[in-house]
Amino acid sequence: MTQHQSESSTWAKRHRRALTTRHSHEDVLTDREFELLLEACSELPSPRDFQARFICLVAGQLGLRAGEISHLNTEWFDWDRKLLQIPQHEPCSCGYCRRQAAQEASHCDDLTEDEAVEARWHPKTVSSARAIPFDLSLRLELCIERFANRYDSFPHSRSTINRRVNEAAESADLRGRVYPHCLRATAASYHAYQGVAPVPLQALMGWSDLATAQKYIRISGTATADALRQAHHR
Repeated sequence: MTQHQSESSTWAKRHRRALTTRHSHEDVLTDREFELLLEACSELPSPRDFQARFICLVAGQLGLRAGEISHLNTEWFDWDRKLLQIPQHEPCSCGYCRRQAAQEASHCDDLTEDEAVEARWHPKTVSSARAIPFDLSLRLELCIERFANRYDSFPHSRSTINRRVNEAAESADLRGRVYPHCLRATAASYHAYQGVAPVPLQALMGWSDLATAQKYIRISGTATADALRQAHHR
């Protein structure tokens, strides 16, 4: 096989993979589906009902990742400024962090597992350390206040977060796939439809690449609609 044929074959494989790979923005919930999901949380037994509602709200409106929720500490809340501060580092030695540390150490000869654990927890990227306003709606603000009254930190693991979302989705009888990252995509889509510009949207979601924010805005059609209105209503 020539180099050109090899490159063509590699490109074809990547193209096929791109066509078959499903992205979270394809599973974004509609406003109605999100409301049904929140209603269904109350049908779960206590304390799973409140935990599920908290997860759905902070993921579906603030765009928190599952890892951010599972490591959330009430010290992250700035109550005066109504901000949720995702730190660059939060000391943690939970099972998930230990597994990730072991994996990192196995791929780096100069890093011990104990050293890798000391570096945990950290958000996905440097850009993920961010300040998020949580007074976007009264129900969101009240839910966060009630969370802080009940807990010092989120009491369960990432796997529990997945289970709570699955339980609520099953109770709501929602069609399609519902999972924590699709709730994050739902938040991004909602803010894009509300007209949030690319740079603020990138900062809110903690994306490293501005193109991701531009993609959500492009999908929403908001920028196109605004440009057309400006052109036709001079």
